[in-house]
Amino acid sequence: MSLSMVINHKHPSLRELIAACSPDRLLVESDYTDIDMVTSQTWDMIKLIAEVRGWPVETEWLDTEDLAEEEWGVVRRLERNWRRFRDGNHPCKADLKNGKTKRQ
Repeated sequence: MSLSMVINHKHPSLRELIAACSPDRLLVESDYTDIDMVTSQTWDMIKLIAEVRGWPVETEWLDTEDLAEEEWGVVRRLERNWRRFRDGNHPCKADLKNGKTKRQ
């Protein structure tokens, strides 16, 4: 589920949607046509997701080997989700029902 402030910020159940979504399915995008607003709009959604999920916002980037997944912040989690989405390494709903861990 990819969220943006432009599209989703006025939805009355946005916080509930973020809380209910599987943490490995969350993505963020800008959906903004003005390049000067892309960063701030994307950052606002990242901060909202961090707040709702109770994830810290990283202030430094540590090697993954140095952190347990439970210690990951919002940026690292979103970065992993984006890589999995980009590479196609994420199970679809039908695969999960059949016990598969990734698409064949």
